[in-house]
Amino acid sequence: MKIHIIQHVPFEKPGLILEWINERRHTYEVVKIFDQESFPSSDEVEYLVVLGGPMSANDSDEWIATERQLIKEVVEQQKPMFGICLGAQQLAKVFGGSIVPAPQEVGWENVQSVSTGKNMSVLHWHGEGFTLPEKSILLYSSSRWENQGFRIHNAIGLQFHFETTETTLSEIVGADAEFLGQSVFKTSVEETLDYSIPSENKEVLFSMLDTLEEAYKTEK
Repeated sequence: MKIHIIQHVPFEKPGLILEWINERRHTYEVVKIFDQESFPSSDEVEYLVVLGGPMSANDSDEWIATERQLIKEVVEQQKPMFGICLGAQQLAKVFGGSIVPAPQEVGWENVQSVSTGKNMSVLHWHGEGFTLPEKSILLYSSSRWENQGFRIHNAIGLQFHFETTETTLSEIVGADAEFLGQSVFKTSVEETLDYSIPSENKEVLFSMLDTLEEAYKTEK
């Protein structure tokens, strides 16, 4: 299976998603929007991953609307789609959710699994949130913002970053440290970089990506 990855900025990379792709012996293509690369057509896509970025899903740039149309077509074709941060907000907006101001969550903080009640420490890097689309299922929540992750059809959107590695963490902090300084978590660059990334984040991420793939194969 070929995975198309939409990357919006140089410092928000797929991280652990590439490890999952390699372990599952899939292939992939990274579409670099910041280099003005063109979106694939939905017919070309087998599995779509849309990463994060500092822009807003409410922005009027033409490419943002084009990306939403791609997401819509991919999901309506029952293909797997996984959205992170901006990607999750785009997914929410496609299916009727709204993108609204939210506490500026930047740094490491817990989210809670709605199904199990378990807390997980994850990297946040956002200043907006989304309302849930109709008929979506809430997956993760937190004390500051209820809607942290959801599923709709064969797509999952996460406001936070399960895909983080030490390298991608260093890159996003290096490029966007000022944003971290405005966080409601009152954390520092040093605390953020020194944090030990929980191994369970990788396990849960891989399970989610597998679930979407398996659902698609079952539908086919």
